[in-house]
Amino acid sequence: MTSTIRRPAILRTRHGRRWLAGGLILLGLAVAFAYQARPTATAPDDRWLHVQPQTLENHLGLVGRIEAATQTTLAAPFEGLVQDMAVTEGQRVERGQHLLTLDTTQLDIQLREALAAQLKAQRTVQDMQNWPQGEEVARARRAMTNAQLGLTDTQGKLADTRRLFERGIVARMEVDALEQQARTQQLDLAASQAELHAALDKGKGENRQIADMELANAQARYQALQTLHAQRELHAPFAGIVLRPRKQEGSGSVPMLQPGMRATQGTPLFELTSLERIKAVSRVEEADLHQLSEGMPVQITGDGFDGTALQGRIEAIGVQGTPSEMYGGGTTYEVTVAIDPLLPAQLQRIRLGMSARLAIVTYRAENGLALPAEALHQSGEGSTFVIHRKTMHEASRQVAVTPGRAVPQGIEVFGMEPGYVQLPASGP
Repeated sequence: MTSTIRRPAILRTRHGRRWLAGGLILLGLAVAFAYQARPTATAPDDRWLHVQPQTLENHLGLVGRIEAATQTTLAAPFEGLVQDMAVTEGQRVERGQHLLTLDTTQLDIQLREALAAQLKAQRTVQDMQNWPQGEEVARARRAMTNAQLGLTDTQGKLADTRRLFERGIVARMEVDALEQQARTQQLDLAASQAELHAALDKGKGENRQIADMELANAQARYQALQTLHAQRELHAPFAGIVLRPRKQEGSGSVPMLQPGMRATQGTPLFELTSLERIKAVSRVEEADLHQLSEGMPVQITGDGFDGTALQGRIEAIGVQGTPSEMYGGGTTYEVTVAIDPLLPAQLQRIRLGMSARLAIVTYRAENGLALPAEALHQSGEGSTFVIHRKTMHEASRQVAVTPGRAVPQGIEVFGMEPGYVQLPASGP
């Protein structure tokens, strides 16, 4: 009885085990089939690089120094003594601040002389404008009138004397004397007429032009002296630092300006260095010159203002090279970078003459694609291609690309979409 009841249970257990073993075999076959059906891109020997658009930049590094963008020498506008000084060497000044005052004693004398010359020239021009009614012409007219009246009177006497001579009343000698007097007076009349014409000519033509030009010269000289007189007080044309004038080549040291010193016209008084705008000056080798052009963005850093990055652009590139003692005696060219206006906090840290490092952006591409060199392949026809797929779930394919510039991220390529690029298998 007992054996009859247990036998079916044993049979059911063995049957379940066979089903379980069969299921495990089928599951193993499915896993093996799925593994063999996977894309070859995920093979253990392959590597895939995710490529996304990014900003690509090339930089050229130079070393230079910080200088003032504006630097001017203030010279004495006229000769005179330094009356008073309102600043000292090394002092910071604001735009329009009073610097010094020059004595104008000598200039005042020149002004009065110029004014006198101008008044004389004005009188001469006025006389020219009313020349026909002037004194010289009137005098010439009176002389001609007197000569005409004298000749007329003599001619009347001569006519009367001839009639008396014909009657035998007077001698021949009186007739001859009057004839001689008449001839002399005719000559005097002709001369006085010539003098009148000459006097009238003085008021026109070249003489009039000479008078006008002399007046213009006198007015210009007087106005120029007035302009100089207005510059007796020197003011700062911009905010900056007052420095001693630089020594001229071949001359001794420039003495510090003091009240009472005589300054001749054109003598340098101050050197004013601007603080409103600064620039960076460097030199570039001839081999790198082709990479630069005006307007390129530049980032300026330095040990003296560590932690502060200044921005600017190339303002000028020198056209005249200078032989360099470094780098095998090659030629270098000056590069000037205009720095953007500084913030008040930056002004407190930046000093003129500081060394600076210039990172010039020679190439920039927004949303560019760059690949390692080993990701590029060459076809038999000489074209360049990559193994590409948009996502890791798609099949890979060859995509023809055009290599561009070498950038820090690799080589820039064109003609490819973002996605995944196959790299050569890594070594063991």
